[in-house]
Amino acid sequence: DLGLSTLGPFSQTGVVDYVIFAVLLAASMAIGLYYALSGGRQRTTQEFLMADRSMHCLPVSLSLIASFQSAVAIIGVPGEIYTHGTQYWFIGCSYILGLLIPAHVFIPVLYRLRVSSAYQYLELRFSKAVRICGTLTFICQMVIYMGVCVYTPAFALNAVTGFELWGTVLATGLVCTLYTTMGGLKAVIWTDVFQTVVMFAGQLAVIMVGVQRTGGVSEVWRKVWEGNRISGLDLNPDPTERHTFWTLGVGGIFLMLSLYGVNQAQVQRYLSSRTEKEAVRSCYMVFPSLQLALALSCVMGLVMFARYCGEDPSDKLGTSSRDAMVIYFVMDMLQGLPGLPGLFVACLFSAALSTISSAFNSLATVTMEDLIKPYFPAMSESRATLLSKALAASYGLLCLAMAYLTHLMGDSVLQVALKIFGMVGGPILGLFSLGMFFPWANSTGAVAGLGTGLAVAFWVGIGSIFTRSSGARPLQDNSVFRPTGLKRFYSLSYMWYSAFNCFTVILIGLIISFLTGRQVLMCAYPLYNPQLLFTNSLNVYFLFRPYERRGCNTRNNLSPVRETPLFSA
Repeated sequence: DLGLSTLGPFSQTGVVDYVIFAVLLAASMAIGLYYALSGGRQRTTQEFLMADRSMHCLPVSLSLIASFQSAVAIIGVPGEIYTHGTQYWFIGCSYILGLLIPAHVFIPVLYRLRVSSAYQYLELRFSKAVRICGTLTFICQMVIYMGVCVYTPAFALNAVTGFELWGTVLATGLVCTLYTTMGGLKAVIWTDVFQTVVMFAGQLAVIMVGVQRTGGVSEVWRKVWEGNRISGLDLNPDPTERHTFWTLGVGGIFLMLSLYGVNQAQVQRYLSSRTEKEAVRSCYMVFPSLQLALALSCVMGLVMFARYCGEDPSDKLGTSSRDAMVIYFVMDMLQGLPGLPGLFVACLFSAALSTISSAFNSLATVTMEDLIKPYFPAMSESRATLLSKALAASYGLLCLAMAYLTHLMGDSVLQVALKIFGMVGGPILGLFSLGMFFPWANSTGAVAGLGTGLAVAFWVGIGSIFTRSSGARPLQDNSVFRPTGLKRFYSLSYMWYSAFNCFTVILIGLIISFLTGRQVLMCAYPLYNPQLLFTNSLNVYFLFRPYERRGCNTRNNLSPVRETPLFSA
């Protein structure tokens, strides 16, 4: 029996491995405790939620990469490369525009408004109803995603040690909840820095040992080349093809924008920077780290293929999950090397902790700033801070329930995660784009666009899950399968979800805006990016009628929105 539970090196060299794993948890807790007892002791919402807007670009950039590089990527990407080859690596091309656009479009607008929640922008630009809709959409997205992030490392630890799966889920969620609640955003960012180092160290250890045990770099290259795992540039324009250069390099841009442009978990880090220049610089510094993380995960998948030459792991593992194959490979490579299995599990948990701690903090922020403070303006600062901590803890407990739903899903964790961001992140990206790039869009159009975008997103996403028509085929499978009718619509590559849903929101939003009336902003300058050619001056004439600009002397001097029917007499 080669089941994963019998491979567990933890049971053979347990002391060193458990010590390394315990050090990770203890260090994370210590950082949370340090920031709970130092500085302002997290007594204000500004410190707890925004780190007093005092962070430098280096820790912010490492925190940005840690939030994105979850255990989903560490397990999911090698499994993808092992099964389907290196085509997925082309997603690295999307990182260029996927980070340049947030740095020069989204960050300047949001930072200059001095908001705490990105969704405050939606009220300033449209109305309170749009702000609430955007906030609720983000909350749903992150709660679902947290379940994936918590379940993934728990599954790994269960496979390695035989620990009770749901006991591990509970331990992960509680540790993260404690240090996030104690230390606020400062603790989250600095634990992210520490956990990023652990992540890279764990992946490097697996790759180095794997290459050595497979016979060296030349032997690894020979096997992956002969096994047809080095993919060429696939320029097939068919949007139903799961992975091509266009789906990854172009569709991936919209996925990156939904993550690094308008996602509160990332925006909150930009806004915690000391200056706008520091925020932009941190976005630039993410690029090499993201490329390194992608390269490590892809190389790990290639080494795994060289080791097993594409054999089907289902007989050995008792499951057809390619994510389980990654754990099998790691434990096979690290058997008999005290400490290294513990390092890799620490690597997985670092990735998970960094992602879900960011989610807890950002969820507490949007709930406090968007759903509570506007209705209780007289709330004292001490009470608001206490409530923010209670919200962070509550979301920590909620994510444990979502982990169970992840357990029921059939796709790989990588595909599940990217589907979630495409289905929900795409419409949110469309909503912000509608506000920043189209001055004539009004609040009615924004709400209608978001509602339609979400409806279409879940229609396509759920349809693809039920039909399984979007499932990929291994490289060696040359059979041709072309779905027709509605099934072809459902077979849209999940990498296009963000772009498709974004444009759906924009298109519907503009149509409804033209039908229901133009929007006049009494002072709109802060709501658009002055670097964009067509919004450089609000005195220009847009399409139908001129837009008024009056008395704009201060950054937040924004008067209520007035809407005028397009076809008025």
